[in-house]
Order: sequence, then C-alpha cells, then structure tokens
Amino acid sequence: MMPESLNALAAENRRLEDLLDSGVRERLLAVSGVFHAAVGLKETGGRATDTLCFKTYVRDKKPADELPSGQTVPPTVDGVPTDVTEVPAEFRFTEDDSGHRPLVGGIQLTNGIKALDPARLKVSMSRGTLGCFATRVSDGKPVLLTNWHVATANGGRVGDSLFQPLPEPEEDRIEDDYPKRPKSSKNAVATIVDVKVTEKVDGAIARVNTCYSSCCNCGVGFRNTVRDLNVGGGDAIAGTAPGPVVAGQEVFKVGRATDRRAGKVVTANYPPVSIPRDGVTYTFTGQMQIELQAGETPPFATHGDSGSVIVDSSRRVVGLFFASSANDTAALANHITDVVSALGITIKGGERSVLAADEPDDLVQELAVRFRRTSGGRRLADLLEAHRAEVVHLVNHERRVTVAWHRAQGPAWYAALARGARHGDYQLPADIGGVTRAAAYSRMVAVLAQYGSEDLCADLAQWHEQLRTAFTGARTTGELLDTAGGA
Repeated sequence: MMPESLNALAAENRRLEDLLDSGVRERLLAVSGVFHAAVGLKETGGRATDTLCFKTYVRDKKPADELPSGQTVPPTVDGVPTDVTEVPAEFRFTEDDSGHRPLVGGIQLTNGIKALDPARLKVSMSRGTLGCFATRVSDGKPVLLTNWHVATANGGRVGDSLFQPLPEPEEDRIEDDYPKRPKSSKNAVATIVDVKVTEKVDGAIARVNTCYSSCCNCGVGFRNTVRDLNVGGGDAIAGTAPGPVVAGQEVFKVGRATDRRAGKVVTANYPPVSIPRDGVTYTFTGQMQIELQAGETPPFATHGDSGSVIVDSSRRVVGLFFASSANDTAALANHITDVVSALGITIKGGERSVLAADEPDDLVQELAVRFRRTSGGRRLADLLEAHRAEVVHLVNHERRVTVAWHRAQGPAWYAALARGARHGDYQLPADIGGVTRAAAYSRMVAVLAQYGSEDLCADLAQWHEQLRTAFTGARTTGELLDTAGGA
C-alpha cells in the first residue's frame, strides 16, 4: 500500500534508493537487456499502480518464455516488487489561443518566428506554454519561465521577443525569406534574456515588458498564478518545494494544449532519452516521469504544453514539463531545482512577489474601462495595447528616450495621473518641477516620433491633437480619460 503522507512516501522512497545503492542496482543491471534501474511505481496494463517497486528499463520487452534461462528480472528483490518497463522508441519536445491580460501561467506563448516546410509548402509557427514567473538573481528583475525549445523555435535567440497570444497577423508567401520574424511588436510581452539546454534542463527565461525603473506602469501586467489551477482552493504559485519529488507523489499542471491535468510521479529518475532537433540530438538524464491520475482525461500533457510548470498539492513548483513520448503515454519534466540553478532564478510564493515593487495599475485599468465606452475610445484602447510594449522598451532601453522621459518629469506625471485615477476629485497640477503639461507632452511626442517604429509614428500623428488636448486641458484624470477617449 502507498504511504498516506508525503513525508512517509519520501521516507519509503529513500529506503528503496538505499537498497538500490547497496548492490541491488548492479544485480538488476546484470540481467540481459536491462539498461537502467530506479525506484518508481509498478505499472500494470500500461497504467501506474500505487505500489512502489524497483523499476527496470529495457528497449524491447519480451515474454519471459522467449528469454534465456536465468536472464529474467525476478518478481521481487530483497522483498521489494520489481517491474520491467519498455522505454518508448521516440520522444518529442512538446508545444488556448486566447489572449490573457494580465499574464498568468498556463497560457500560450510563442516567439512568432515562422518556418517553411518546403516539402509540403506549409508555413508554421511553434507555440508553447508560459510556466510561471520568477525573479532573476543577478538583477532582481521579473522574468517568465518556459522551455529552451519554445523560446528558440525556428531560430529564436536571446534578445528576441515572446508574444502572447500571437504576433500581429501578416500575409505569408512562399517566396518570403524563412525563418521569418514578426515585423510588429503588437502582443510582444517579454524579451528572451537566457536559455539553457543541458542533460538536466530545457529552460528559458524572458524579461517581462514592464517598467523596471518605477517610472510608470505602461508595460504588460502579470500575476504569479496559473490559470484554472485550482489546487488547495487557489491558483497562486507558492514558491518551490523544499525537497525532491518522489515516486507516487501527486502533481498538477496547466498547459496550452490540454489545460489542467492531475497526475502522479511514476519515477524521479527516468533513463536517458535522446531527442533530435534541427540536426542535433539532445540527451536528457534523470528526469521525472509523470502519468495521468485515474479518472482524468488523457493525456497528462502533449504537444503545445511545453513550458508548463509541475506543482505539488501545496502549489509549490517541482518541475518544468518539456517532452512526451510519440503516443503521449509518457510525460517528462525537468526537476525544478536543476532549472532554477541553471537559469539563476528564484520562484517565490504569492501572486505579486516577483515584482521588484508594487506598481500602481489603477490608471491602466481605468484607461481600458473609459476608452472602451465609445467607438473612438475602443480604437484608442487597441492602439495603446498595440504600442505599449514598444514604448516600455524605448523608455527603459533607448537612452535618449529615457533622458527625455525623466527631463519631462514623466515619473511624477504618471504618479499624478494614477493618484487621480484612485481619487476622482484630485486636481492635476499645471506643472511639475517647472515642466508644464504642454512641455512634457511635446518632449515625449517628439522623442517617440524620432525613435519609434513606423506604426507608432503613424498613430501618434493621427491621434496627436486629441491626446494633446486631453493631457494639457483636463483638470482631473477622469476628465482627461473622457476627452482622450472621445466620451
């Protein structure tokens, strides 16, 4: 019988591991065809039971009567049941089309790069899953976590954008240059800052497109929750587990393709598997294998779920899903301890704990509500969403835009507008630090027009007068929003 508590289950796993290390592993590996031995759950009829055992792995499982005398795995060793498991011949890296704001875990993510299959003349874009949010140790900045093979699909690299849900649509022609990168920054939510692929890790992190200088909240919002996770009555990530995952442990995941699934760990030490990609074969060792719990709709995970975090019954992250067998019966995940070490990140508990500071979002939320009350306002809201990521990037990373923002008293103006969004009777100041509203507006429009994209410049020109009138003439934030949105 399976131990009832996680502590008891971990203790029994350790006892069996000690037996393996005391000589049992060598005895099992001496059997013809056996190439790996580990502690895990006994499988019957292709499904994991609740019985812990010594698992032996073979490439080709044969009936006992076809094996030479003395070359079969005994049914028990030192009183512990055994199991013979055939390893699938092929594993593959795995890949809701909905847009989510704020960003949360378990949603679609892509680098938007398109590839052409010349044999079928078909254009494709790889899509994976946003796992959760973390904090980069080197700079304390918030990052999102996914797989290396999701972030780098079709030639993606550090510095490229990640999009949610998809980049702006554009026409594809066979004669275009492939791989083809997105032309627009619409729906860009993060920038890839690090990728790692080792025998233990298939991971990547991307810096979220929010404002790190605390000067505004013009970037995309996010929460360290996983959509529809519903474990222990909540969706918020609760950090990482203090100890290693063990065979028989209950786990959960939410992915783009299969949504929420409950599973259990079959083994924490799966044998080496090799996966080809772009002419290179990558070998992964010591991964955790997860199987669907009884009563759940199969599979536990499939193509499109790559990047999903695996959490325990306390919503603590224990793994990062990255691969499944060709028939989706075996799901593999990196141990999260290996992932956070390789990428230099920490995963903290609580919805907002990854943020460097609490950033006011009242103004952004109020903008969305007010602008969408009229047809003109809805158009303006769409434009704000389309250019938001680009403006964030320019303010934080283009030196001359950053200088202009601070000389125009941008942080203070934003703080005043945000205060007005929270307190309707607050009167906006005529100037801040000697910079009038008209001067602040003119400086920012001029520098954005100089360094912004063609699309941003065109929309600034079209909406310039309406925005100028709203910002320079309104007495309150509410009045400014109504004027800008055409109410």
